[in-house]
Amino acid sequence: MTPPRAQARALFRAETSFEAVVVGAGRSGRSAAALLAGRGARVRLVDDRARDGLEPGPDGRPVALFRQEVIDAAELVVLSPGVPRVRRELSRAALEDRLVGEVELASWCIDIPLLGITGTNGKSTTTALAGEMLRASGKRPFVGGNFGTPLSELARQPGDADVGVVELSSYQLESIVDASFQVGVWLNIQPDHLDRYSDLEAYARAKARLHERVPSAGTVIANAADPVVARWTEKLSSTAKKRWFGRDLGAGQAGTRIEEQHLRYEGRTIEVSAPGLLGPHNLENAAAALEAATSLGATLDGVQTVLSSFAGLPHRLQLVHEAGGVRWYDDSKATNVASAITAVLAMPASTLLIAGGKDKGGAWGPLVEACRGRVTRVLSIGEAAPIVGKAFAGVVPVQECKTLERAIAWARAEARQGQCVLLAPACASFDQFRSYVDRGERFARLAREEWVER
Repeated sequence: MTPPRAQARALFRAETSFEAVVVGAGRSGRSAAALLAGRGARVRLVDDRARDGLEPGPDGRPVALFRQEVIDAAELVVLSPGVPRVRRELSRAALEDRLVGEVELASWCIDIPLLGITGTNGKSTTTALAGEMLRASGKRPFVGGNFGTPLSELARQPGDADVGVVELSSYQLESIVDASFQVGVWLNIQPDHLDRYSDLEAYARAKARLHERVPSAGTVIANAADPVVARWTEKLSSTAKKRWFGRDLGAGQAGTRIEEQHLRYEGRTIEVSAPGLLGPHNLENAAAALEAATSLGATLDGVQTVLSSFAGLPHRLQLVHEAGGVRWYDDSKATNVASAITAVLAMPASTLLIAGGKDKGGAWGPLVEACRGRVTRVLSIGEAAPIVGKAFAGVVPVQECKTLERAIAWARAEARQGQCVLLAPACASFDQFRSYVDRGERFARLAREEWVER
C-alpha cells in the first residue's frame, strides 16, 4: 500500500486537489500554504495564536486554532520549523506518515542542486557568503531557508535560480524525509535548544540528518576541529565525497586549511580581509563557504572577491556606533552561550558585556571563563538576569539592569575611551522582544541616541 505521504506527494506534483493543513502561521508556514494552494490543494492554516487577529490564509479563510480534529482531517500535515514534532496533536499524523516539514514540501518541486548548511552557530553568515561567492562567479543562487526567504518561495518560482543555498536549523532537519542536498555543510555543534532536545547527542542526531540526505554523488563538508561533527561525519554510511575545513586537517582529510588570516585551498592562498568577517570564528565560516561554493562551480576569483569585501550581516558582531572612543557592537544573534563566547573572543580586552534574556538551559561556565580578564563588567537583562548574576559571581562584576534601556544608560555613563560595549545575550529574546532582530535594532537605536562626546 502506498503511504499517505507518498500519495500526497504524487497529488501535489500532479497539481491535483487534496486536503492539507499547515501548522504555524509565520513566514515559513504562510509560504508553504501559498505553495500548496498554488498547486491545487485545499489548505487550512492553523496556529496556537489564531485568536490574536492573524491575517487570513492564502485561500482567504481565517487561521484556525491548532486542534486535533483539524489535523486528523488532513491528508498531509506540513510543519513550520518552530513547531515541535512531539506535540500530542501531531502524533497520529506522524504515525500514519502524513507529517512533513516545510523544507521537505518545497523540495518536491525543486530540480536545481541544493546546498544545505547547518550548525549551531555561523549558519547565516556562511549561507550568505556561499551565495555571494556563487553570484560573483556568474551563478544565479537562491539564498534562504531558515535565513531570510523560505525555501517554498523558490519552489513557487523555480526558474529564478540555478542553485539553492539553504540554511537549515535542526528543527527543519527533523522533518525532512526525501529531500536531497547535493552538498551538505555541518559547521559545528554546541549545547543549544536543550529545552527541546534531551541532550547534545539528540541535538546532533537532528543536525546529522543533513549529511544523511546527501547522495553518493554529492559532497559532505565538515569542521575537522569539532569532535562531535567529525565523529558523526566519519561514521556516515554514504559514499559521498568528504571535504573538511579547519586549522589542523588530519591525514586523508582533504579540504581547506585555516592559516593565520588566510585560507589554503588546493595550493592557493585566499586572503580573508572583509570588514564583516571579524574574529577567528569567521575564518571557519569563510573556509566552509569556500568549500561549499566551489563544490557547486564557484571560481576562486569569485571567492576572493567576496572574502575581500563582505560587509557582514545585521546583528552579528555588527559595529553600530562609535563615539567618544567607545565602540558599540550588536551581536543579538548570539542566542546561546557558545555564540556569545565567540563574540567575546572577537573583542579586545576591556569590554562591557550585555547578557541575558530568556535562558535556554545551557551551562554558563564556559562563557564565564571566556570573559575572565577580557570583560570588565557584565550588564544583566531579562528573565535570566538572576542566572547571569549567579554564574559570574566572584569572577566578573555584574550590574543587574533588568532592561536593555537601563543597561545602555549604565554603559553610556561608565564606558571609557578604548572600551567596547557588546550585546551578546547568550539567551533567546522572547521575554522582552519580538525577536533577536527587534532586540538588536533596539540596541542600535539606543546606542546612537543622546551621545555626549567626552
